[in-house]
Amino acid sequence: MIKDRGSIKWASMMLPEHLELLRVCKQTEYIEPPRELTDWELEELQQTINQAYHQQSDVKLEVWTDSKTTQWNGLIKSINFNTNELILETLIRTIRIPLQHIQSAQLEADYYD
Repeated sequence: MIKDRGSIKWASMMLPEHLELLRVCKQTEYIEPPRELTDWELEELQQTINQAYHQQSDVKLEVWTDSKTTQWNGLIKSINFNTNELILETLIRTIRIPLQHIQSAQLEADYYD
């Protein structure tokens, strides 16, 4: 059986500069641009965040950072409109999230009521 090692077999013949350029090329290939939200989505996002803040209920936020989306769960402690930041308290830590980076918000179901 023939085992093909892909690009590993050519690595010994490449210069270090070429290997570095290939690594950079692979990293930039998977960059995800932020999704543009419509007016309806922005309005729904604002309503969900306001409801979660005033009711102090858990919320799941999808945030675009470092060319990818990440999800955060927690309580919204405050919204600072001067710096356009939302302060979210998770189980582990408190983080500051820029409002323009939030892609979606969803209230977490409260099963204990």
